Amino acid sequence: MEPHLIITDIDGTLAVDHQHVSPMTIAALNAAMDNGHQFFVATGRMYALAKIMADQVSDRAGVIGANGAVYDFAGERVHHLLGADALKAVNSVTTEHGLSAFYFSDDNVYYTQTPPAFVEAALRVFEPSGLTVGVKQVGNLTNLLKHEHEITNGIVISPRDAEGLQQSMADLQKLDLMHLSASNHDNMELIPRGIDKATAINELQQLTGIPAERTIVFGDGMNDIGMMKQAGVSVAMGNAVDAVKQVAKYETASNTEDGIAKFLNNYLQ
Repeated sequence: MEPHLIITDIDGTLAVDHQHVSPMTIAALNAAMDNGHQFFVATGRMYALAKIMADQVSDRAGVIGANGAVYDFAGERVHHLLGADALKAVNSVTTEHGLSAFYFSDDNVYYTQTPPAFVEAALRVFEPSGLTVGVKQVGNLTNLLKHEHEITNGIVISPRDAEGLQQSMADLQKLDLMHLSASNHDNMELIPRGIDKATAINELQQLTGIPAERTIVFGDGMNDIGMMKQAGVSVAMGNAVDAVKQVAKYETASNTEDGIAKFLNNYLQ
């Protein structure tokens, strides 16, 4: 069989509980790589948090992090940045609506104002034990902009103010300074303009020479729809939202039922 590009989202797809990959799924992905296929995780997580999940599968696994703003290829790391104008806009809009924004480099989290405890707790869910991510309060916009050369993406988490989150997204969409997405109903993901998981996959298809018809993508959330459209073989998890299932060409079992392994073991036979 000709080589395929296999790409999986992490949360709700590859991981069973945000921090662990099942033995069956690890075995299936390693068998695929043994047979010449290439595997990448693709996530909104910052690079360091994505890398530790990829390494659970294999040190051969590649990383597409920050919703496509950073990815691995041939031992190099490719970056796209949010930029100063986007950072200024997010700071202004979230301050107006009383929301907390977090900004990510490969291995640091930056924020301007101390977030509510429940927001910080929601962010910490994705930090595996044994990995220390730098979390730095910079205090104001001026200090935040000192890190514009390393900030690839960000997230606004608002579990208790859906209206403020929706209005913030509408305000930022009007400015058209970045790409906005969501992995859940209570967040807004901040991505460099013109960038998403799909653009990273397209770049990898060009670099590897593996076309869309031999690209397999697994996902469950709204921010996976773009990359599914970039793949000839798009697979929704059983736990995926309806919008993802409508776009996907196939559906498999849920993330807690080894959906990835079950699909690959059948499809790659």
